[in-house]
Amino acid sequence: MKTFKFLIAVLFLSISTLTAQNKLGGKVYFNYSYNKNAAPTNSFEIHRVYFTLKNNLSKEISYKVTTDVGRFNTGKDNRLSVYLKNALLAWKTDFGKFVFGLQGMNLFNVEEHNWGYRFVEKSPMDRHNFSSSADLGIGYYNKFADKVSFSFLITNGSGYKKSENDNYKKYSVQVLYGKSKISKGGFNLGASFSLEPFDYKKGTTTSTENKTVLGGFAGYSKNNLRFGAEYDVFNEQGVNLTKTIMSAYGNYKFSKKVELYARLDLYDPNTSADNDGNTYIIGGLNFTPGKGLSISPNFRYLKPQTGTPTSVYNVNFQFKI
Repeated sequence: MKTFKFLIAVLFLSISTLTAQNKLGGKVYFNYSYNKNAAPTNSFEIHRVYFTLKNNLSKEISYKVTTDVGRFNTGKDNRLSVYLKNALLAWKTDFGKFVFGLQGMNLFNVEEHNWGYRFVEKSPMDRHNFSSSADLGIGYYNKFADKVSFSFLITNGSGYKKSENDNYKKYSVQVLYGKSKISKGGFNLGASFSLEPFDYKKGTTTSTENKTVLGGFAGYSKNNLRFGAEYDVFNEQGVNLTKTIMSAYGNYKFSKKVELYARLDLYDPNTSADNDGNTYIIGGLNFTPGKGLSISPNFRYLKPQTGTPTSVYNVNFQFKI
């Protein structure tokens, strides 16, 4: 906690010396939950706090720095910890945009916008750890014919909370047709794919195998309605493990301040095993009483193929700076 206070103090002290061109932003994800089968049955919790500082140094060069504060449970120690999630420099050229450093991955970023309620729940791929949401490396982004976007990243593969732990790199690509953000109308259709080699040891033998992630997605928004769907496959060679996710979600705006939303996830953690999957349902309302504040009472229902279903009642809050 002392480290967290020190970092925040340094951040705000630095801001006072920066020019007016710099943009400071932030988000806080806070919630109250009730689960009669849990211990304790109810609690208040801070899930995430993001601080972002960004600036355009010129028409070609810009930077972005984002800190991520969250509770990362490592056994008995589950204190709030601070991580650096983004520390990147972007360079726009006539041949596309190059991004260097710690940056967001291109595997489920569009799906997260299609879902639209990250402060309520992670997107399906993120929730089931198909990939980290950020990683350290180099990215290339380009757009063709106004509606077709392409990105290619070479990263460590270890995410933004761990250092590189092998000699291999992760390669990820995304192709998108349409808009990446459809909250104000539009559509998108696309696919993402990643490949990461790793050393697989079995007995005295070591072989090079691959982890792959393949996802297909689509989203549509018009007037007061938005909906989307995705299908994701994770495969790990060596152990011959395949996981799948099918998800659909949507929302309806009754007014500028009130929305109704729902989501259905069908998850299979091992396609070679029987009766090990689960169904996850989220439904709720989102109220926006004023700029920067969202309040969302919601219900979550998790039904495993074998075992006892669980129900959780939440009220999620998002504060935007």
